[in-house]
Amino acid sequence: MLPPPARETTTFSRIVAAIVFAFAFPALVLSQAMIWTDDATAFAQRAATAASAAITALPFGAVLGWPYVFCAACAWACLHQFGRHHRSLAAIIGAATGVAVAIKLIGLQAADVVLLWPLSAVLGLLTGLGVWQIAYGRRQRSSAPRKASLA
Repeated sequence: MLPPPARETTTFSRIVAAIVFAFAFPALVLSQAMIWTDDATAFAQRAATAASAAITALPFGAVLGWPYVFCAACAWACLHQFGRHHRSLAAIIGAATGVAVAIKLIGLQAADVVLLWPLSAVLGLLTGLGVWQIAYGRRQRSSAPRKASLA
């Protein structure tokens, strides 16, 4: 049974920020993980490569990740329309998107499934939760009462 309808609302600027996060976060994490776990290069070379990879990962994330972000955004728009945009469902959509990326990258090859599927699912889960937090998370509310305008 699903929880009651959500009361959280969002703004267009928060949706745009959440979509940018959905493109940038996985690309940056994966690029940095690949660089820093490479034992074949020296530490100084890895540091220089990591700095440049932070810049180049963003366009690659947008070019290669748009089908996944688009599908996840469509699923999320449907949930939002029906008032079911809960944090737990964001995590499930993110994890499913991460597994879809892993399937596309390696298919069903048994040697890589054990490592890449859980990593992709966790990264997708974290991305889904991050998107939810950006779109619907805490807002700063002004504690001062609004003054009426005299004009």
